[in-house]
Amino acid sequence: MAPFSTNATILCTVASILACAQAGYAPKDAPKLPAGFCPSATGMATSTTGECMCNWQHKDGCVGSKCEFQMGLSWYHYSCDDCNCVAEPSS
Repeated sequence: MAPFSTNATILCTVASILACAQAGYAPKDAPKLPAGFCPSATGMATSTTGECMCNWQHKDGCVGSKCEFQMGLSWYHYSCDDCNCVAEPSS
């Protein structure tokens, strides 16, 4: 039988792997979104995370205090009161 410290290490490693695997999942229930959140003309609301993915995927595709632009995607969370997606300018 392995010493206690080896068993504890194995247990902690397995627990960490399981916790990390669960952390990547979206919530099961969608949040209650405020009225007028994410107009379809400029964005699309996610079904479980309460985010508005802007149609114009550009750093200027969202305006507001908590807009995000990462990995080529522009979005904001429903908790941001002053965030909005911007329509893509015509060329």
